[in-house]
This record gives sequence, structure tokens and C-alpha cells, in this order.
Amino acid sequence: MKILVMRPSPVGEELVNDLNKCNIKSWHFSLFTFLPSLSKKSLSKKITKLYEANIILVFSKMSVYYTNLYLKNNNLQWPSHVIYYAIGQSTANLLNQYVKKKFFFQKKKIVKHC
Repeated sequence: MKILVMRPSPVGEELVNDLNKCNIKSWHFSLFTFLPSLSKKSLSKKITKLYEANIILVFSKMSVYYTNLYLKNNNLQWPSHVIYYAIGQSTANLLNQYVKKKFFFQKKKIVKHC
């Protein structure tokens, strides 16, 4: 089995290193990077959807970081009426710094250490 990891750097490389240590042949190739958006128009539409949501599912620390940066720079808060789910404990820990309410996250790691 060969695995292509497409997570952005540096977490993509870290995952590949862990997999290779477990004798799981893998490579890193990221198709995207996280950068703050410069488009005020498209972001304002997305922020409106953020406040209309019932559930917010967060997949990465970078998405938490940049969303919080935008909210902070525009004197906005994370919505308090929604249910939050985070994928991974480190993402959950970062989200917890900004959202002071109970939310859910996956407790088990998918990749075991060899």
C-alpha cells in the first residue's frame, strides 16, 4: 500500500514521517496552502453563513486560526448558538481557546505509533 498525503505543510510532512516510521510507504504533496483571504465580499457572505449554521464541523487548526483572525479583525465573535465538532484533539484544543462552550471531537488517533 502506498499513501499520498495532501495535507498542507508542515503537518503533511509530519504525518508522512510518522507513516514511513511505521513502514507505510507514503509521500507528501499538498495542493493547497492556508492564507488569509483578501476578498472582503466573498468573506462577508461566508461569515453570514457561519452565523446561519446549526452545526460547525472544524477540520484543521489553520481553519480555526484564520477564522478567528477574521472575526477578531472585524469585531465579531464565534457563533454561540451552534454545535461545534472538531476533527482531532489539537484542533479541538485550539477551538476551545476561542469558543467557550462544550463541543465534540474525535478522541482516538487514526495512525498508531509503531
